[in-house]
Amino acid sequence: MKKCWLMICMIITALIVFQWSHQQGFAAEQVQVKTLLNGANLYSEDYLTVVNIVPKNGFVLILEEQEVWSKVSYQNEIGYVKNAALSHTKPTLKRVVSQSSPIVRLTNEKHAQQIGTLELNTFVTVYADTENGFSLIQSGDFFGYVYSTVLATPSITKMVVHDKKGAAVRQLTDMSQPISTTLVHKTVVDVYSLANGWAFIQADGIKGYVIDSKLKAITVQTGKYNVGVVSTSKRVALTFDDGPHPKVTRQILETLNKYNALATFFITGRRVEISPTVLKEIAAAGHEIGNHTYNHPKLTTLKLKEAKSQIDLTNKLVKSIIGIEPSLFRPPYGAYNEQIQAQLEVPLIMWSVDTLDWQHRNPQKLLQNVKAQTKNGSIILMHDVHQTTADGLDAVLAYLTQQGYEFVTVSEILN
Repeated sequence: MKKCWLMICMIITALIVFQWSHQQGFAAEQVQVKTLLNGANLYSEDYLTVVNIVPKNGFVLILEEQEVWSKVSYQNEIGYVKNAALSHTKPTLKRVVSQSSPIVRLTNEKHAQQIGTLELNTFVTVYADTENGFSLIQSGDFFGYVYSTVLATPSITKMVVHDKKGAAVRQLTDMSQPISTTLVHKTVVDVYSLANGWAFIQADGIKGYVIDSKLKAITVQTGKYNVGVVSTSKRVALTFDDGPHPKVTRQILETLNKYNALATFFITGRRVEISPTVLKEIAAAGHEIGNHTYNHPKLTTLKLKEAKSQIDLTNKLVKSIIGIEPSLFRPPYGAYNEQIQAQLEVPLIMWSVDTLDWQHRNPQKLLQNVKAQTKNGSIILMHDVHQTTADGLDAVLAYLTQQGYEFVTVSEILN
């Protein structure tokens, strides 16, 4: 009879926690679990009577935070713990990999009360692994313990929302489920699995399932330098960074036209705002447009949000002027990392020939560097903001033409 009464109490407590969280309007991502590094007393509402003791490294579900105390749920009891005793956890996502649906228990004991089961191949939030082989997890609206062996750390793939209407996020792989939020077009997400038409994703604190057709892989070039595909006909890609410049870029366009040469211009948004007409002239001549950020910062020194803003703002500016966004991206100073690369929907382009025209500002040295480094498939780096580059370009193109090179865009030379 005593065991039966204890079981009833535990079930009622679990239901109270479940109902309380819904009454408070909690979303799954908002519920907090904290640990007690040194253990602490669990007090009743009078803050004096000890109703239980939370051991060292024990975990509690935070129901309500006050100035000094937190209302918590620990195993089968609700009480109060001093905030000073609590420490934040670092939750991770894991996939359910057992052969049958694992049981979720109220405590980390082998014969503890069952409060639910987990669906195979779904994801749970893991707050900690206990010493006796259990993991404290959150699945949907309940918290509990499962054997750690039924969970596995998934691989993560970066993808992007390519549907312009966005991607609806649901907590289960069921179209009848309510939409918790919608990810906007171009949102980069971490994809933990792709199965049966659904992808489990996480992005900026949001996690759940989306229809996998709403996503696409992020295609970018990797490696420090790019080299074009070597073809039977000798080809090079001329690239110009930092413009457009109202005078220098126009002189470069005239020289390119003289040799019937195509090039790729990696433009900056700030200069586009100053010389929008020059951007139109570049596009009208058939040259390729690449993004080189808004005002040429070293992206690796910025917060990711700021770096993304540099890229997005320039994309919007270019589209507002010529009707299409840049088809490539080149990071200023060649500085980027995996996080920056993951923000891109277009190839990241470096170079294989550095003319150092920005440094020496000498037409003769420009030609010397091209002669010394250029070969079939080269991507040549120059800048269309230096007058000396414009003055030396004719000699460069005359030499390359004499050597039998064809001038193509970066996109062409990479294929």
